[in-house]
Amino acid sequence: MKRKIFFLTVGCIFTVVALACIQSYFIYNTYQLRSKEADIAISAQFLDIEMKDQLDTLNAVWMNKTRLFLDDYWNKEADKNGYVTMINGLQDSLSGAAVSYFSGEGFFDGYDLSYSNYITSITVFDVATGASDTIYRGKLKVYSTNTENLPEMQASKSVWNDGGAEGEAFRYEIASTRYYSIADWQEKIIIKMSGLLIFSVLLLLLVVLLFYLSIKNLIAQRKIADVKTDFINNITHEFQTPLAALDIAVKTLQKKDVQLSQEHFDNTLNIIGRQNLRMQKLFSRVTEASLDPDVSLSSIENLGCNDFMDIVHDFKLTHDVTIECDTPNGILLKMDRFHLNTILINLLDNAVKYGASAVALSIRQQDGKTILKVKDNGPGIAEKEHPMLFEKFYRVEKGNIHTTKGLGLGLYYVRSVVKAYNGDIAVKSAPGQGTEFIIEIPSV
Repeated sequence: MKRKIFFLTVGCIFTVVALACIQSYFIYNTYQLRSKEADIAISAQFLDIEMKDQLDTLNAVWMNKTRLFLDDYWNKEADKNGYVTMINGLQDSLSGAAVSYFSGEGFFDGYDLSYSNYITSITVFDVATGASDTIYRGKLKVYSTNTENLPEMQASKSVWNDGGAEGEAFRYEIASTRYYSIADWQEKIIIKMSGLLIFSVLLLLLVVLLFYLSIKNLIAQRKIADVKTDFINNITHEFQTPLAALDIAVKTLQKKDVQLSQEHFDNTLNIIGRQNLRMQKLFSRVTEASLDPDVSLSSIENLGCNDFMDIVHDFKLTHDVTIECDTPNGILLKMDRFHLNTILINLLDNAVKYGASAVALSIRQQDGKTILKVKDNGPGIAEKEHPMLFEKFYRVEKGNIHTTKGLGLGLYYVRSVVKAYNGDIAVKSAPGQGTEFIIEIPSV
């Protein structure tokens, strides 16, 4: 069963990881596709805008300035550095005009765009000789609406070739490239994909929740099955003490070759009566354990030294153990006889089960409380197991294997009885030092 749960858990984890990877792959591809679609759509719209007269007017300004500069350059009245200075001087005014123009165009498919135009090269050709002279090569900004210095993507490029009018000594060629940038474009694409992202996350969480509930339910069912199996396999053991005592008593009465005295005969009958009553009540308590009923206090009586000794005597009939009793006369415990029997038999039985050969039982009254102590010389109990000793169906384990028969109900019953009398129970134990149970019950 443990192996099945392990493989199921591993399978569930693998399935969830695989599902997460597949979803991540499709989400990433969707993101890339959306980005490419946005790039194509925006580039197409920019090409359409560049064909409009407003942008042609803006470009005519710097183009005319360039023509005039080239005339001066050809006539040796300007140098190459002067062109860069001239364009830089035009940038602010041209950029302001571009901002006004594109702000009128608004947003593109919900994207906040900026636009830039750069000169990449200017070359002058001698008409007579065909010789060329490069005035500028690089990336010289002419105007831009990208005031936030956002990363730019290429929109289009063009080469403007002036063939030169008849009689002119030179002609020129201007290459320019346009770029666009989108403010927070990654976030905007993700926002557009938010529905898909939310659905994917919810689906993954639902799968994880279903796997968790399935495994949790399987583990719970396994625990229930283990408890039931353990309960069935060990149910007869809880009745061994009364049955063994009855067996000895009956065989004693059946011995025809031994003449019993009246006192011995009466004592044997008392043993049979006590164990018969104990077996009936014990069977009733075991069958009702799942209902966890309240402990009934309807048959409380004053129990003294003789009552303790009767219980100890009956227990010693079927167990080879030394029991020292320190139960002074005059100390009375107000309790149901069956409840006292439950407490003592379970504590004594636990001691013998776990290897004790001697048990010391004592009772005292102090500060308005009756204090009952049961101490054995057994192997002891590790401190980490102390908090669980009184839980229903819990049994001390050694190497994860139960080597001692029992239902794991004994100490649970003891604590239930003690609590019903507003008492407390504590345990003192350590490996190799035996175990001592201390019960305190109010005297009134």
